[in-house]
Amino acid sequence: MTEWAVDVDDELSMPLWESILQGPIFEIKDGKAIRMLTEETVERVNGLKIQIFSNEHPPPHFRVVYQSSSANYDIASCSRLNGSGDVLRYEKNIRVWWDENKAKLIETWNRLRPSDCPVGRYHE
Repeated sequence: MTEWAVDVDDELSMPLWESILQGPIFEIKDGKAIRMLTEETVERVNGLKIQIFSNEHPPPHFRVVYQSSSANYDIASCSRLNGSGDVLRYEKNIRVWWDENKAKLIETWNRLRPSDCPVGRYHE
């Protein structure tokens, strides 16, 4: 069987690609896509897992998980929003990582925003 491929202009393909990156749609309600809650691991650093979730509450933030503990940090300032346990021993390390990778956090946060997200994109 012969398979044919046709190049499609980026203007047509980019909206579909961006939608796919935001995660699967499980329902369309009132013309809006409702997506499953997804997460993306931004990086793993010596046992610390840095994550960003889609469709989250304000303010824009990231989660750091270490063993069975976790803490959430504001993307703008790296101030801790909540959390407890062993992960807190690494707050200085997290701040250094944040300082070097803030642009990556912002890019990931903005890319994961579904159309129905109550928070929206991050702007400095």
